Amino acid sequence: MFKNYLKISFRHLIKHKSLSLINIIGLAVGMACCLLILLYVQNERSYDTFHENADRIYRVTREWFNADGTSNLHLGHVAAPFAPLLENDFSEIVDSVRLLNVGDALVSRSDKHFEENRIFFAEDSLFNIFSFKFLEGDPQTALKDPFAVVLTQSTAQKYFGQKNPMGQNLIFNNVVQAKVNGIIEDVPENSHVHFDILVSFATVRQYYGERELQNFGSNNYATYLLLPEGYPISRLKERISAFLDKHLGPEASKRNMLHFQKLTRIHLHSHLDSELEPNGDIAIITILTAVAFFILVIACINFMNISTSRSEIRAREVSLRKVVGARKNQLIIQFLGESLFMACLSLVAALILVVLFLPAFGRFVDRELSLIILIHPAQLSGLLILTLLVGILAGSYPAFFLSSFKPVQGMKGSRGGAPRGTLFRKVLVVFQFSVSIMLIIGVITVYQQLQFSRNKKLGFNKEQIVVLPSSRDIIRSFGTLRNELLKNPNIINVSGSRRVPSGRLLDSSGARVFRGENAEPVDFRIAFVCTDYEFIKTYGMKLAAGRDFSREHSTDLREAFILNETAVEKIGWNAEEAVGRPFQYGNRRGQIIGVVEDFHFESLHQPISPMVFFMRPSDYRRISVRIRPENIPATLAFLEKTWQIYRPHYPFSYFFIDERFDQLYRAEEKLARIFGYFSLLAVFIACLGLFGLASFLAERKTKEIGIRKTLGASVTGLAILLSKNFAGSVLLANLFAWPLAFYGMTRWLQNFAYRISLNVFIFILAASVSLAIALLSVSYQAVKAALANPVDSLRYE
Repeated sequence: MFKNYLKISFRHLIKHKSLSLINIIGLAVGMACCLLILLYVQNERSYDTFHENADRIYRVTREWFNADGTSNLHLGHVAAPFAPLLENDFSEIVDSVRLLNVGDALVSRSDKHFEENRIFFAEDSLFNIFSFKFLEGDPQTALKDPFAVVLTQSTAQKYFGQKNPMGQNLIFNNVVQAKVNGIIEDVPENSHVHFDILVSFATVRQYYGERELQNFGSNNYATYLLLPEGYPISRLKERISAFLDKHLGPEASKRNMLHFQKLTRIHLHSHLDSELEPNGDIAIITILTAVAFFILVIACINFMNISTSRSEIRAREVSLRKVVGARKNQLIIQFLGESLFMACLSLVAALILVVLFLPAFGRFVDRELSLIILIHPAQLSGLLILTLLVGILAGSYPAFFLSSFKPVQGMKGSRGGAPRGTLFRKVLVVFQFSVSIMLIIGVITVYQQLQFSRNKKLGFNKEQIVVLPSSRDIIRSFGTLRNELLKNPNIINVSGSRRVPSGRLLDSSGARVFRGENAEPVDFRIAFVCTDYEFIKTYGMKLAAGRDFSREHSTDLREAFILNETAVEKIGWNAEEAVGRPFQYGNRRGQIIGVVEDFHFESLHQPISPMVFFMRPSDYRRISVRIRPENIPATLAFLEKTWQIYRPHYPFSYFFIDERFDQLYRAEEKLARIFGYFSLLAVFIACLGLFGLASFLAERKTKEIGIRKTLGASVTGLAILLSKNFAGSVLLANLFAWPLAFYGMTRWLQNFAYRISLNVFIFILAASVSLAIALLSVSYQAVKAALANPVDSLRYE
């Protein structure tokens, strides 16, 4: 029996080549898209799961609040004292570890010099908590002594080649010498933190002193806790307020809170003001999972539509089988078997497509994806179950619909079941295009928001500003360096600062304003940026009131403040009122000399923060150079030559402010590309189904078209006759798609403090595009049928 079913399935596949090909291509593309997306989703969800204790590790984060209880800052790092205090006060904590990012450092070995930025101070308990595999050395002692380092395998090869690095020395910043005590495997890609060099935490005490480790204001330490198996984190959360009262005092604890993030949730669910690395986004994963599902459903709908449309052709076959004794369940098995046969062929084609396109897709999403994951028994079982579900889902309606035909009606060629089948096909077409239209609206919205973010005026001139790293020598000789640079006619201005626009505003202290003789603390956070005399001029910012820092006023170096409009407004002043008022920030007291117009220091995801600028030359970590647009390569070559004098052995590195701002929207750019391509494929699959239905409709109406042409019908009229039903279905689909798309994209746009509004043009454009695509899909078959010779049409069958 099985052999007979297979033979029949193969015969029908050969007999109806074009429709069968459309079915296989549609299902194959749908399944391939689904597999590619699910491979990416699986990779994103696998972050940090390679650690044996992944479900027991929690990261400690710290949040600050304004007086009204609103959050003003939430960091993924905390102060150094918290880890030992938590271990001491909560006996259930098994272990803890602190990591401190060293930042950029010059690492040298003989004549090899590299600037590294993935260096961390780490406590020796790191290897008790995390599962980083040692290749050489003892994990219990590798980070025990001061000035000891552990290297990843690729880093060891970079500095030592094939030589054994154990016991050898590396030199940091031309000053500090450290000994290699261990080699570990490279950190897997699916880790929320990556490092190349680990330096023993005991070095922090030697290098920075014990005072740094007792400072509750230096929140630079990534801190992780290992909890007992099955321990409910809620028990720790319930007692954390009392812990903060004890160690920070009741007043300070009201404005602070510690939180605990599960390790495996960091990559997709954490988007704090400071992260070790940029994380993924669960919202994007949810969207892509939905897209994968809908693409697969659209492909299945194509199969169901084309299969049911062929029902009249096979009605006689079904009726004849019933007459000779075939039972209904046998017919159902036969048609489900045909569907599963097609699904299996589609799976083979889909796997071929995945193998061909996986490398390109991996580069596209910036991930190393592999089909090896599908060989795992669980994944392989899931793939086979998916194929069965696709086959059963795609063939379910045709199987039950065709098997229910009455023999008498079928033998007479009656179309008693056709209206029900036609209505069902229309419902499916409407659903297909509703999904496609939602995807089109999503693509247009993401693209427009991306363009808005890139083109919005930021309140300063971001073009032609090169930012270079500073150093102690540069800070000491900054005046001389600046004068040397300005001798180059292609350099307009030079400025030093702690931070530059496109970064995050993470630095803040307490502020006080004076009303009469009384000093009142400001009840909201004001971020600070240390600058020099030329910062505002270099960036082309505008003053709303007052003046800029000036060398003519000797007190500016120690006592002058410039606030932005947001800070002044939140204090309760206008720009003119603020100028000349006494102001205290941290331990510095002076007066406000100016108010700068609001500008976007951070990305458009964040609202403009209250800011204060003051001068502190010892804190110039970045040097900003405004250059002319002409002859940029020569200017960069001049800067490189100059920097080699002041930063010898360091590789020359720089970035442009405008390019750095573009990078802030890389996640949205990736979403737009992924969304765009897969939406295009979803529309392609839907149109493939329309093409198949139009082909069948034209075939079914062959005689009718011949009679109409004989009676004088025009080609245009016949084409409209064959296309109008499809056009009506697409227009109806817009009515369902618009409200759902509006809700979904409104939710997504809330991730931006500054965003576009969803106007009716977006929806009209999506409707026009979907209608045009649908008509193009059916027009070929409609025109082909209308142009056919009526004599041949009347002889049909």
